Amino acid sequence: MNDIMENTAPVPEEALTSETPAPAAPAKKPVLSSKQIVNIIVTVVLCLGSVIMLFPFIWMVLATLKPHTEVYSTFFPHTWTVDAYKDMWESADYLMKGGMIRGFGNSFLTTVPVVIVQIIVSAFAAYAFAKLRFVGKNVIFLVLLATMMIPFAVIMLPQAWLYGQMHLTQGPLAVIIPKFFGSIGTVFFLRQFFYSIPDSITEAARLDGAGYTKTFISILFPLVMPAVATQAILSFIGNWNDFLGPLLFIDDKNWYTLPLLVNSLGGDAGTTEIPSVLAASLVSLIPIIIVFAAFQKKIIGSIVFSAVKG
Repeated sequence: MNDIMENTAPVPEEALTSETPAPAAPAKKPVLSSKQIVNIIVTVVLCLGSVIMLFPFIWMVLATLKPHTEVYSTFFPHTWTVDAYKDMWESADYLMKGGMIRGFGNSFLTTVPVVIVQIIVSAFAAYAFAKLRFVGKNVIFLVLLATMMIPFAVIMLPQAWLYGQMHLTQGPLAVIIPKFFGSIGTVFFLRQFFYSIPDSITEAARLDGAGYTKTFISILFPLVMPAVATQAILSFIGNWNDFLGPLLFIDDKNWYTLPLLVNSLGGDAGTTEIPSVLAASLVSLIPIIIVFAAFQKKIIGSIVFSAVKG
């Protein structure tokens, strides 16, 4: 035991007092990754763009709550009033029997039946061009697509003359009936969806004894219902906001749609106050805002799905 203690070398005092070096601290990670920074920039840009796009609408809403003397002088009203809506209502009654209520009724009459019949006819045509085989199918479809290249300004006067000779311009029939024959834009859109459906489904239906019509109604039409709903919504918005067609094809003021009624408030009705005209415009937009707010996800999703399929 004494030999072991004698042979053991004494530990230096410096070694006892020195501390073990601490491990290096890990490098700090950046607070935000490059992807997060890009997302923040994109979000800010989109928010600014939304504000810029919504600014005219916000200004219009506030202008309807101002006296006409403050329309251009202030952004927020100094004096809050709803006189513009009262004047709008009285002016519409002066211009047309039934006023704004009659205008809403006329717009629904020239929009809802058109949308229903137009979508059904277009869906049948799209199904035929996508799934049926007949002579000249591609040629006919190309000719129909070529008609989309013809501006409405080229054919509007001949159409107005023709409808006048048929005595259709004293009511809404000149606006309604031509649209019952479908829309080539809707046909083209739905045709892409029908192409995405495997032919084996239609062949199985034919083997089970289903005809063309039953196959379309019972099997294929439900499969493309999201696209049909999207086109119905877009068609509703387009027909509701249509101004030039009713302006040319409707002679009787009692059948004026809302766009024509709003346009006439500043002249024929003797209303020169801008808040009243803006109030009428805002009221006419209520159905459009409701429809788009309720179905915007379906519209965007269907268009994206169509692009992916195409």
